[in-house]
Amino acid sequence: MNRFLVVSTGGTIASAQGEDGLAPALTGNELLNYIPALQDFGDIDIHDLLSKDSSNMSPFDWKRIASFLLEQERNYDAFIILHGTDTMAYTASALSFMIPYFSKPVIITGSMQPIIVPGTDAVDNIYTSFLFAQAMVENKRRGITISFGNQLIHGPRSQKILSHDYTAFSSINYPHLGHIERGKALLTHVPNLEMEPFPLRTKNHDFDLETAVFLVTLFPGFPAKYLEYVVNMEPKAIVIEALGLGGVPYLGESLLPPLKISQDMGIPVVITTQCVYGGVDLNVYEVGRKTLKMGVISGKDMTREGIITKLMVLLPHIRPYETEKWLHTNFCDEITLE
Repeated sequence: MNRFLVVSTGGTIASAQGEDGLAPALTGNELLNYIPALQDFGDIDIHDLLSKDSSNMSPFDWKRIASFLLEQERNYDAFIILHGTDTMAYTASALSFMIPYFSKPVIITGSMQPIIVPGTDAVDNIYTSFLFAQAMVENKRRGITISFGNQLIHGPRSQKILSHDYTAFSSINYPHLGHIERGKALLTHVPNLEMEPFPLRTKNHDFDLETAVFLVTLFPGFPAKYLEYVVNMEPKAIVIEALGLGGVPYLGESLLPPLKISQDMGIPVVITTQCVYGGVDLNVYEVGRKTLKMGVISGKDMTREGIITKLMVLLPHIRPYETEKWLHTNFCDEITLE
């Protein structure tokens, strides 16, 4: 009989109406009481680790989750994390890099409506998470995943793309790992989790994360002085959500001068796109090639969440000039390399 551990962290799924709006209020045990059918899955334990709206989640909370999972790794066959949706993809991506060799399946889920609301998606999402967990155990699969809207998504390729719909999450530039069909979990794609060794060394589950990573989103007329201000803050890395395939303006309000300053200061700059699908290719247009020649790093087809969390995990363990090498190293099928 399989042993499952449900880790509750709050989120919409556990929320109830308060004086200032919805806020987490229910325990993990109260949540699972809404789903009597879970008794069929065998031995289920519940642990209330956090009780937060996921907008309040921080890298410190990722450390708590990762450390707790490692402490319990040998005690259970699979783990299901109940989590708010707004930063779920960040948590899934961060855990993928923080505990890349975790030997058990970890499935993160939540809901767009609290479980106490009639017609909520919470019941289905929790139940299908157990179906996926059971299938992963039976097929000897591991890895950090998201189960949502009857789909199983690879953690570092996940992104919330809809703010209201019950199919809020999508797999970005990567196949779904599975889906529910006629009440059964079908695993349709196996991510390669045995790639390059990860340059992360932890002692006593003490994870070191670099949070001085800036995200800048461009728009027509974006003032160069804004980017210069960011550079002068001396962050450890800058991620720029550019236009289309990675366009950065060089006429009018040219952003090349502040980019040049960043390179002179040894600050890694990663270019990604505002488009959900397709990634960037800085070799296609002049507005991309000019930045490549300056030494910026292509984010390729990684998600925004994947780039930011990968940098946070990597930077304490590498030198700045090694950032491109390691960002372009495929650790867990988070990036497509030519």
